[in-house]
Amino acid sequence: MNHGICFLAAIAMRAVPSHRSELVNQLIFGDLYEVIDTKGEWLFVCLQHDQYKGWIHSNQANFIDSEEFETLKHAPYALSADLVQLLKNRTTGAFLMVGAGCKLYFYDNQSASIAGMVLEYSGQVIFPKQSVRALMDHASLFLDVPYFWGGRTPMGIDCSGFMQLVFLMSGFVIPRDASQQALIGEDLHLVSQAKPGDLVFFGSPDKAISHVGMLVGEGQLIHAFGKVRIDPVDHLGIFNKELNRYTHYTRLVKRVAPRKE
Repeated sequence: MNHGICFLAAIAMRAVPSHRSELVNQLIFGDLYEVIDTKGEWLFVCLQHDQYKGWIHSNQANFIDSEEFETLKHAPYALSADLVQLLKNRTTGAFLMVGAGCKLYFYDNQSASIAGMVLEYSGQVIFPKQSVRALMDHASLFLDVPYFWGGRTPMGIDCSGFMQLVFLMSGFVIPRDASQQALIGEDLHLVSQAKPGDLVFFGSPDKAISHVGMLVGEGQLIHAFGKVRIDPVDHLGIFNKELNRYTHYTRLVKRVAPRKE
């Protein structure tokens, strides 16, 4: 089978086919993927929503046929909006704890349908529509979630995974990694010109972009560093009051979410 869907709360995506390899990303419930290579018990997959590639173990894979894959690619869906909530599989009676931002295909009246299975989700959902205000609301939901390299869930999330998930919940599709996110959107010259919802990128002058956060107010940035937190930011970088020093240095400011005004 060449197509699959994540039916677990999260699946580790690794740089090379080994459990000892670096975690580069996570699939979360509802993510569609295509298998493009195999090596032993490992599958090299490409995520449908952002074309991100990496290795997952075959014992966590759930395959669907190409017809179902194409149906789900274009199917209407809601996104889970609670930080953590139970999802019941009515077909098997099993429960699964899922995080915010998971896709619930064909959702209607607390029910979703995926690959012949009927799912019950009684928590809050959203039908994503592009909104800068929504960026603020959804970002604040993750405050104090611990930092976790490669993470995309409320159990642990990294800086760019946090931004990608918040933007998805607010109706915007952006790439996975900070270095990729820095290539899109409208360039702004100064942090002082930025507005809430704009992204600020950080890194050493001679190195690639290594960190990203989003403005949530004048001179205030929400980002994942140790945990999801709000810190002061200016043209120099992010100032951490607990450490009494700058922890990241400003490289770029971008407007990814377009404004109508």
